[in-house]
Amino acid sequence: MPVTKTKKVIPAEPPHQLKKNQAMAWAKERLSDPNTVIVDVETTGLLTRDPETKIVSLSMINHKGQVILTSLVNPERPIPLDSQKIHGIEDRDVKDCMPWSVIGDIASMLMKDKHLVCYNAGFDVHLMVHLFGKYGIPVPDFEVSCAMEMYSQFVGEWSKSKGDYKWQKLPHLAYGSAHDSLVDCQSTLLLMKKMVGDFSDEPETESISLDF
Repeated sequence: MPVTKTKKVIPAEPPHQLKKNQAMAWAKERLSDPNTVIVDVETTGLLTRDPETKIVSLSMINHKGQVILTSLVNPERPIPLDSQKIHGIEDRDVKDCMPWSVIGDIASMLMKDKHLVCYNAGFDVHLMVHLFGKYGIPVPDFEVSCAMEMYSQFVGEWSKSKGDYKWQKLPHLAYGSAHDSLVDCQSTLLLMKKMVGDFSDEPETESISLDF
């Protein structure tokens, strides 16, 4: 009997307004839940390319923007130059910092029974859980959702080849340098607020000095 190849079915674009409303509802729920914790990490690289990838910076804030934890982390290995160019963290910045065996243990306790929100959760949370296992740190019970996926759904830029929404980069909304873990947490929070129409954190025109 001849083998027949089945044609890959690419999902059709769903009604955007419905998906946008779902993304807005997600943002509203997360912003109103005190168990929401926004997390971001900076690393030595990508785990898919380097099995010895480590975290060099970790930040966590709550749904009101209050800092729960922010710390540089000693990766106990050199930080590749390519990664240094992205986040600006050099070996000398982390040589006297606590390693993941300490920071990870603290993070594990803070994550317990929380709902984590990350911009690209598949990267941040996957690496954290991987390192928990590597360092013998208990993996806590937690929920997780990806702000990048929900924001991409909110924007609604459809990729026919992907059969899904095109991923959107995290807008740089907070003060400070992009790819700083705390700044990226704050930008994620501000983005979620904008998704529900909350622009209360926008600077007032009167407060912006034009005297340079």
